[in-house]
Order: sequence, then structure tokens, then C-alpha cells
Amino acid sequence: MNNTTTLQPSKGLAITYLVRLSIASPSGGRSEIENLNVIKKIREGYLDFPYASSQAMKRALRNTLKGLGYKTSPVIKPKEAGESSEGPARTAGDPVKYIDDDLFGYMEAASKKSGSSELNKINGIRKAVVSMTPLLSLNEFQDNVDFGSNMMKLQMGGNPSPYETEVHRGWYRISLYIELDRIGTDNGFVNEIKEVKKDIKPEDLSEINDKYDYIIGKDKFSLIQKNYQLIGATKEEHEKECYRRAKALLDSIRFLAPSGRSSNWLIDLTPKIMVAAYVKGARTPFLETPLLDEKYKDKNVINLTNIQTVINTFADGIENSGNTPCLVVGYREDLIEKSTMDGINVQTMKSAFETIDGWLKQHFNIQDQKTSSTGQT
Repeated sequence: MNNTTTLQPSKGLAITYLVRLSIASPSGGRSEIENLNVIKKIREGYLDFPYASSQAMKRALRNTLKGLGYKTSPVIKPKEAGESSEGPARTAGDPVKYIDDDLFGYMEAASKKSGSSELNKINGIRKAVVSMTPLLSLNEFQDNVDFGSNMMKLQMGGNPSPYETEVHRGWYRISLYIELDRIGTDNGFVNEIKEVKKDIKPEDLSEINDKYDYIIGKDKFSLIQKNYQLIGATKEEHEKECYRRAKALLDSIRFLAPSGRSSNWLIDLTPKIMVAAYVKGARTPFLETPLLDEKYKDKNVINLTNIQTVINTFADGIENSGNTPCLVVGYREDLIEKSTMDGINVQTMKSAFETIDGWLKQHFNIQDQKTSSTGQT
């Protein structure tokens, strides 16, 4: 019996980049003291490193999507929607209609979905297309605080309430992995389930290929096939919409705006130095790579030696365009000093994002090179 299957690796976009925060209170944490606003930190040895959580960064991406003109999913509170459940607030859970439900996923009770019970189970939970790390500082916390006063008590004849806020400055790193193959498909888009074969014994599972899924039973399996709803009337329109959503996420990274505390701590979360690759499989090759050369203390220089080491290590996991790896290093000319090395594509940040856009068009079979950078729906 032949138990082998030809597997096609999924393709995705891996991005790691640095931002520079001059003075910030990046993400609120728990405080034991009433008038002290602390920032989240992780400890290594005797040092604390500030960070903003992945949840906060995804919220920033959602807000930026909305700011760029894309229609985002409304937040539903069960009681306000007339439901008996007292569960947490959730989005509409409609990835066909809303771009953020497609990209960032959701979880809700299966009973809220219409259709068969099996469709409820499949479409009620969607894994996020976008995986990301927290925004982690490369510089330790120095116990800096800012002082302020809450003046609201003056209106009631009282005295201002003093408070303190922990603040920080320095370089921060974040990494994202975007499963391009799952945009516009997978759970949330299933509109029909066909049972192809039932009562399959475990030893017969070699019949399963990439067109089918199986449901695990106690002793036997059922072989099923899922049919997916297109986002558009034709396959071509579907691919254009998938590309538009991927491009929207790329634009959100390029123009990323902060969420929370922005009235007092307006910060710039756009990339200052970035390495991106069109990869095969769920790989984030530059997740831990130091992108700045630590030999230089008085200027910011790209560490191309480290990047080349990772390219050599993961060469078989990076897509190629001809004989050239689909990898680009982007940098901000006003903040980063350019360095060069044979075999590494170093570009200004704007050109680097245009290169990534070319990969997206290649992935989604887009022929029109004049697609708008932002699109409203």
C-alpha cells in the first residue's frame, strides 16, 4: 500500500522590522500603586524590557485599516444584541464581508451561525491569517517616569490629582507571518460539506489527499470535501479581492498608527528598517535576527552579515524569482545608513514595499500593475 502523499508547502509573507520610539508609554500594564501607570515589561536576568502586546498591535492594524478606508467588522455585545448569553464582546464573524474578520480571525458560539451543525462548527471559529509577535524593546527599561495632574477635580472644587507614567525610548522589534494561501478561504468561507466516504478505517487513510478533510471518530473516519464561497462572481474577481485584502494589510504595516494612549504619547510605528521574504511554509526566518550592527555605537547600520547568514540557512524555504531570492531589505534613508553586500537586495522603504506588492500580485495572479494602494469597500 502506498501511504505517501505529495505535499505542496503553503506560501506566505514573513516580515521583521524595527521602529524607533523617542519617548513613549507603549502598552499599559498592571499597577500596585493607584497613581502610577506602568508599562508592560518582560524580565531577562536583572533587566526589564518593555513591550506592547500582540493584541495591542493587532488592534493598531485594525484601526489603521479603518483609517485607510476599509470596512471593518462591528463589535457586538451579546446583551445589546438581545442574546441571552453573557459572553465577551465579539466581532460579527463574517470574513466574507469584513476584511478584519478574514485577516485576524474570530471565535464565537456555533449556535450563532446559520446552516447545518457541521457548518456551525467549521465557520464558527476562524484562525487568524496574520500571526505576530509583541512589539519588543531592544533596550532595557531605565526606570524613567513622567509626571502629570488630573485636573478634573478642579471642576468639583478639589485639588488636582497627581500621577506618574512610566516612559521609555529606543528601538523595538516586531515580526509578522501572513498566510497568503488562507486569505479569502478556509473556515468562515465554507458553504457546503459533502461526505465522500464514511466508515473509513485508519489503515485506509492514504486515500485522503489535498482535496479532502477527515473528521476523527472513535474507531473510524469520515472523508469529507469542503466547498468554499468565492468573494466575487468569478475566480478572477475572487483573486483580485484576495490581493486587495493582502495589499490592505501591507499598507497598514507601512502606515501603522498607534492605538491607545496616543493623545499623550503619539508614536511612530512605521518600519525604519525591514527585512521581508516570500516564503514557503510557516517560516519566520528573521524572527530573532539582529538587524542593526552593534559594532557601530554612533550610527545605525544594517547588519547584512546576519541577514546573509539567515538567507543561507533558509535558502530552500524562500521563493525565487528566476535565480533571485524573493527577499528585500528596506530602510529609512533619514535614520539608517545604507550598507551593501552581494546577493542582498537593499532598497529604500518605499521601493521595498513596492517589491513586496509585486510578490502579492504574483501570488494572486494579478496582471494589472496599476492597482490602487488603498481601496474602499
